Amino acid sequence: MAFRLLPFQPVLGHVHCSLRGILCASSVEYKQVREFVNNKHRDMKFRNLRRLKVDTKVPLKYMNKYERGVKEGYYQNIRNIKKLWREREIVASASNQVVDEFVPPENLGTAITEEIKKKWSDIGKFGKDKLAIRKIRQFEPEFNLKVFQPDALEIYIKAHECLASNDLDSLGDYVTEHARLTMLLNASKRTIHWKFLQSLESPKVVQVRLFKIDEAGSTFAQLTVRLLTQQMLAVYDRFGRLIYGSEILAKDVLEYAVFEKQLSDEYGTWRLHGKVIPNDRIRMAEHTFVASKEQPQESSAVMTETAPEEDKQAVIAK
Repeated sequence: MAFRLLPFQPVLGHVHCSLRGILCASSVEYKQVREFVNNKHRDMKFRNLRRLKVDTKVPLKYMNKYERGVKEGYYQNIRNIKKLWREREIVASASNQVVDEFVPPENLGTAITEEIKKKWSDIGKFGKDKLAIRKIRQFEPEFNLKVFQPDALEIYIKAHECLASNDLDSLGDYVTEHARLTMLLNASKRTIHWKFLQSLESPKVVQVRLFKIDEAGSTFAQLTVRLLTQQMLAVYDRFGRLIYGSEILAKDVLEYAVFEKQLSDEYGTWRLHGKVIPNDRIRMAEHTFVASKEQPQESSAVMTETAPEEDKQAVIAK
């Protein structure tokens, strides 16, 4: 449907209008006439044919490189092509477990067979440690265990100081993601007062392990360090009640801390990854509770009546 203006024959006359106080006259008058134009087909079967006359395809010269490549089939040769899918990078900066937990030696007595087995296993572990150190030096030629041992103690101290002061931003520089989750989970809704007093013995590396997570070549190294230190620890719950330790007493602590580093990462650093804790460790209270009131116990004493004096004399006479 279309609209069109058609001029009619002029009508003689005068049209008076006031424009800014001026009297103007016009001898020609136009009227608006609407005319309907039918654009429909007389036969509807030709409607689809008319639709095909209009070309809705975009010419190649107006297409970008990707659309042109898809149309002509050579999109794989175009650089910086826009991908139809989304890819997310997976960064494995730390492992999720301790590969080989070091079991501290125990007093096995004087059994000869047990001593022989222990020495034989120590020889095998000694060979694994030497092989792992050799592979670590392929990534870090200047690696030395004697230099690393005091650095491990410093990392251990700074990690626990960040946990006690609730400095979560700096905590990631000294602990791995695996250790961070464990430390924050146990420290939730608690106040920790921790202080390092002194080192009773120099740190010692007792185990070295090397492993790979995937086939791409992400190589990780884990070092188990023996630490004998003197510390002060006091843990308070959310109500301010002491649930573990003391701020007055200092205790000697023997720990086997595991440090990890991603060797394939050029900027990787040694961080605290976990601890090897014996199964018979003392567990502190995890939750607070209301103690039940003790009910008073009923006395079980039996009251006896005293016999009269006459009965006593009769019994004696018999």
